[in-house]
Amino acid sequence: MTNKVELNAVMKTLKDLYTKEAELKEAISNQEAVIKEYLTENKIDNITLENGTATWKEVLSKTLDMKAFRQAHENIYQLFAVERVTRRFKVA
Repeated sequence: MTNKVELNAVMKTLKDLYTKEAELKEAISNQEAVIKEYLTENKIDNITLENGTATWKEVLSKTLDMKAFRQAHENIYQLFAVERVTRRFKVA
């Protein structure tokens, strides 16, 4: 069984990892931006290089606007609405 001292150490490690995760996400985003800029400037959708292939193109998709549908057809929405129970883990 884990005690509060051990949990405190785990919490510190977890917060440190969240910080590193944020830093990595920013670094990834910066590197992606360089490639996206190159593709955009050269008006190409993809490029294959020694270390891999990068693709940056528009994708068209259709989704259902649930808010608008619910406002327009509340009774139909209620017939098909499903309740789901989830659990949320948050560290602050």
